[in-house]
Amino acid sequence: MATIVGLKELNGKLDKLSKPQVKEAIGKACMVVEAKAKDKCPSDTGLLRDSITSEWNEEEGRIGTNLYYAPYVHQGTGIYAVNGDGRQDVPWVYMDDEGNWHTTSGQQPQPFLADAFAESQEEITKVFEQVIKEAIGK
Repeated sequence: MATIVGLKELNGKLDKLSKPQVKEAIGKACMVVEAKAKDKCPSDTGLLRDSITSEWNEEEGRIGTNLYYAPYVHQGTGIYAVNGDGRQDVPWVYMDDEGNWHTTSGQQPQPFLADAFAESQEEITKVFEQVIKEAIGK
């Protein structure tokens, strides 16, 4: 059995992390992911990219968009849908706003949020490491 020297002291110091310190770290981490998500977001008009926001408190952070079509871009549609739950009766036909007809089997997923989070892990870790170092006085 291994013994970690100083664990009790470290836990005591970590327990002293204030809610504002934790909230600040979560906020910084959210901003890292939000910026990367905006960089990775596909853009036609820029509306989807501009709608990406983040919010946080001392327990959790959220990054996302409230646009109705964001899940279709992120997860894909039709035969390309990430979970295989897209429309399978392909191809299908639809008319655009200008009255032009199109045929499609779906849209490839473009997981800008998930990719941004995955690619930000190292930066997020550094943010929390810094907060912990400051809290324990190192």
